[in-house]
Amino acid sequence: MRVLVVYKKSAWELFTGSEDPHVGSFMRESGRDAKLFEESHEIQKRSLDAVVAAVEGAGAAVETLYRSDLHPDRFEGLDLAITVGGDGTFLETSHCVPTGMPIMGVNSDPARSVGFFSTCPGAEFPSLFERFDQLPDTELPRAEVAIDGERSGPPVLNDVLFANPNPAATTRYRIGEQRYRNSGLLACTSAGSTAWMFQEGGEPMRLDDRRLQIYHRGTRGVRPEFAGSLALVSLTRRGELFIDGEHLSLPLSIGQRLELRPGPALRVIGDLACKREEFMARYRDREHRTP
Repeated sequence: MRVLVVYKKSAWELFTGSEDPHVGSFMRESGRDAKLFEESHEIQKRSLDAVVAAVEGAGAAVETLYRSDLHPDRFEGLDLAITVGGDGTFLETSHCVPTGMPIMGVNSDPARSVGFFSTCPGAEFPSLFERFDQLPDTELPRAEVAIDGERSGPPVLNDVLFANPNPAATTRYRIGEQRYRNSGLLACTSAGSTAWMFQEGGEPMRLDDRRLQIYHRGTRGVRPEFAGSLALVSLTRRGELFIDGEHLSLPLSIGQRLELRPGPALRVIGDLACKREEFMARYRDREHRTP
């Protein structure tokens, strides 16, 4: 087995190596705040070391890759991708994993990271990997992006935001004959329904639901709605389409047409459907108790 382990750098690593004098002085003088960053760094390092040692101990060939160096070419000939970090690391890696290749998430610091896509925390990985062949997997629906009829960017695992790149500016677009002026359009898959969309008042969805959940941000009196696909025309001079967070975006200028439609599923090691059902049970219980 050939395995690629993708990791993130801790905030402590990034901040202590920063050339920004404000960041440097903060790390030298802030005391307890800087110490917390360092503690998180040590936890993440132990998680990464545990993952690499366990995979090597199982006789697999292991490569490690910092997530900023991700590229689809790095996955050629591999059998498994493992991410060590949080959901951000997992999402970025998912953009490069070939269709059909399994991916496994390991939460490097559970006290500070939600890690929905993670099978386990780093400390539990060695014992879990010993029975890797017995672990369940989950097929996660993804969405495909097309701009002016041409497929663009990677499959979307969590969500997309179409907006003016200036957060204080108005976003304009048209869906059919309906025109909108607001803070942007947010659309998510079922996997992303408990992330940003949930914070905007959206509803958690079963992971096997292939619909999109759509929300017009900054529009009075609207609720998220559901659709099998989405097509809009940008009426924003310089719009931007953000895919699965802030690290990947595509320009979407005035007059261009955006389509979101069902895309290839992602095979994830772990019973994420069970985690989602637990979340939905808590959500239903909360809704039932709300006066």
